[in-house]
Parts: sequence; C-alpha cells; structure tokens
Amino acid sequence: MKHLISLTVLTTAVMAGSTALATPDMSDYERWRATTQQEFQNYLDENDKAFIGFLKQRWESVNTESGNEEDTAPKPTTIPAAPQAPTPAPKPAPTDDPKNKPLTSSQDDPEDTPVANLQDRPDTAKPESIPDTRPKPIPRITGPAADIDFYGHPVRLPYNTAMKRAFSAKPSSESIASAWEALARSDFRPALEQVRSVKASLSLSDWATARLVTDYAHAVTRTADSRVMLSWFMLVKLGYDARLAYNNQLYLLMPADDDVYGVTFFTLKGERYYALPLDGEVRIAGQVYTYRKQHETASQPIAFKTPERFTGAGAIQKRRLSYEQGGDAINLVVRYPAEQINYLNSMPQLNLPRYPILDLPASTRAELATQLTPLLQGQSEEVAVNRLLNFVQNAFDYKTDEQQFQTENYLFPLETLHYAASDCEDRAALFALLVHDLLGLPVVLLDYPGHVAAAVAFTGQVKGDGIVYNGRHYTVTDPTYINARAGMTMPQFAGQTPEIVTVF
Repeated sequence: MKHLISLTVLTTAVMAGSTALATPDMSDYERWRATTQQEFQNYLDENDKAFIGFLKQRWESVNTESGNEEDTAPKPTTIPAAPQAPTPAPKPAPTDDPKNKPLTSSQDDPEDTPVANLQDRPDTAKPESIPDTRPKPIPRITGPAADIDFYGHPVRLPYNTAMKRAFSAKPSSESIASAWEALARSDFRPALEQVRSVKASLSLSDWATARLVTDYAHAVTRTADSRVMLSWFMLVKLGYDARLAYNNQLYLLMPADDDVYGVTFFTLKGERYYALPLDGEVRIAGQVYTYRKQHETASQPIAFKTPERFTGAGAIQKRRLSYEQGGDAINLVVRYPAEQINYLNSMPQLNLPRYPILDLPASTRAELATQLTPLLQGQSEEVAVNRLLNFVQNAFDYKTDEQQFQTENYLFPLETLHYAASDCEDRAALFALLVHDLLGLPVVLLDYPGHVAAAVAFTGQVKGDGIVYNGRHYTVTDPTYINARAGMTMPQFAGQTPEIVTVF
C-alpha cells in the first residue's frame, strides 16, 4: 500500500507539472503531447533496462577484416566479334508447332502493347504485373522536424532535444550506455512512427530504410559520432540487428541475408557484421570493441535478397541508344528518374544473382518494352533471343569496371542503360531481365573466372553450345561476345565449365 500511495503521488505530480506546459492555443494533439512528455521521459521498458545493463559491462575486442572481392580474375579488356553467319537468320517457325510458336500480340498496335500481353502461350511464364508504386499518404506532423530530400521524395521527420545531442563524450561502454538511456527516455516514438509510415508509403526496402535513417541522423545531429549513435538507436528500435563498435570513434555495423563485398566486417558468434556504406565508405583498421548480447527486439538483418520496390522521384534523365539490326538503324530512347541512379549507386557490391532480378522503374520498363516489342513480334524464340542479344551487344560501349570506375562495380539493369559503358556481368544482368520480361523464357547466368555470360532454356531445340541444369537444357547466349548468336561461346572460354547462377 505504501508503494502504491507513493506511485500515485508521483504520477499526480508529473501530470501536474506537465499540464502546466499546455496552453489554450494548442491543438488537441499538441496538448496531449505536452501533458504526456514527462511520462515518456521517465519511462524505460524492460528490454531497454536490460540492454543498458549489458552496455555498461565490459565490451570485448574483435578483429576487423577487409572486404572480399567476388571475382578477382581479370576480365578481357577487348572483346572479339563473332564470325558472321554464312546463311540467313532463321525464319519464323510454323505456327502449328507448339514448341516454336511465334511471339504474337493480342493488339494491332505494338505501341500500345502492355508488357504482360506479349505472349499468349499457356506454357510460358508471363512477366509479373507492374506494381502500384504511387506513394501512400504520410501522416502530418507538428513540432520540430527535419526536412529531407530522399532521392527526390520530400520527407519530414520529427526530432527531440536528446536526438540533437545524441553523443558528445569519449567512446566507452559507460558513455555509450548513458547515451542510449538518454535517447530511450526521450520522446522518440513520433519519429519512429513517421519512419514506419514513410517506409510503407514509399515501399522502402531494408537498405532504403537504413539510408533514410542515416539521412535523418545527418539532418538532426552535428557530429559524426552523434550521427552513428542516433542511426544505431533508431535502427535497433525498428527491429534491425544493428551493432555499435568503437575504438577512438563510433562505428555502425549490420548483418545481411547475403554476402556483401568490398566492405570491412567483423565476425561475432558466427555472424558477419558489415560496415555498410550508409554514410559513405567506411574503413576500419585493426581491433574494435563491441558488446555481445543484442537488444531483445532487434534481430533482423538487412535483406538484399528481396527485390527493390523503391523508385526515386524528381528530374527525368533521357538516354538514346543506337545500333543496327539486319542492316537497319535502330534508335531507342529510355527515360528514368536520375535519383534512382543515385540510389542504386549507394548500394554495396552484392552477389551476382541480386542484379538481374532488380526490375526497371515501371515507366522505363513500359517504354523499353514498347520499343523492343515490334522487333520480337512474329519471330521464333531463337530469332527473338538473337535480336535481344544484338541489342545488348551493340547498343553499349564495352569497358571493364576498372577502366570505367577504377574498381569492381556490378551494375543493375537500369545502371547499364544509364552509364556510357558496361562489361560482361552488367550486360548479362540486363539481357537476362529482358528475356524474362519480354519472352518469358528461363534464364541462368554462366559465371566463368573473369567473365559472365547467360544461357536460355528454349522450348524448342537450338543448335550450338549448351548445358544441362536441373534436368533442363540451356543454350549459351553471350551478350558481350559481339554479334554472337545463341549457341556461341566466346573463344577464350570455350571448354571451360562455368558456375551456374540461377536467376529466372
């Protein structure tokens, strides 16, 4: 009874003190916020209490390791051209042969042909429908807020005083525990709720969410350690297995559901924690200190295996692509949000299978399909695939990543459409996406030391080099080997056995 009376008196005093902050000209929401602010500041849930206890204990040292490269074999600096075919290109197969039925459209005007209607064969996988990417409404906020231009999308997130001075001491287990406690006792929930609303509205992936949190910390705080501290706190509160480490400064590291290349990491309890480039490139040398037990609510790694749905907004960039097809000049135009290129460029290097599955922005996808469809309609699968090969082989200049970027830099399909040049894995990713999207045929990548090609599973028989994978025959299709047709392997890789990478 004594404790109950004391609690009642304390609660009454807190409410009385908080109510004094309210004024008649406040909105109902602002009045409610003022009367409950003190309650938020005095509340710590059990998970936070336990976590602060772990943070105050002695941290253990771990050794950092330099990021690995996925493929260290040198790539060809010049690409050979395949010999021209001595005979004319194959003619369209008879329409009564179910294995080689020509591609047709259900509409008369190819300019109006939707991507999903390019085929009428029941035995061929059709492209997925284009998702609705229109932003959903984001709740209005009041009070101090940070205005962020998130890849062309205006975002407004509230903050409090504790967030502005998230960390201002020399890194140690005690100072970090104190900083966490100050943030946990502050009214951080409106910011957290708003981040979740933006995540749902803009279809943010884990990577995009982490980037938004980092941009938010940049806008709110003034020092590098404060930015790391606030980012760590927010990501843990969002459920991510974000981990803090320090030597003479603070570092943020996170696990991923797939290998990440070219970034520093350390291994703790069998899990790799990566210093992801959320705020630019991060390099950590030698040992750092970190804690062993994570916050009970934080267990989610960054999911890179889930395809991106986020699309940047703002200014539209245009790229003209020209090449020849059967003696005729082909000119294509593709448009895309410039901010989407900036977003894709922010991502670390991932495993090869992650690249072909990242779709183009919906408008870019439709525009490219509209222009390529007339070249494919009425043709057999073999001719249609050869025409897509010709497009990818000849519409782009060839340069290795070292020549163009001075480092290994796998490109997503949209980046291949954007940059002046590309190399083998970039072209293989774009080609695989187009074959899957426009023709609905299964595609795998062929990963040789220093080179990446593709292979397509035709419904009919096609002459030339091929492989059998999972009981299905795939014909080699190399979008880098200039003028090569289906069934032709680049000479320097003939006879080699590549690793087969499943994509579509």
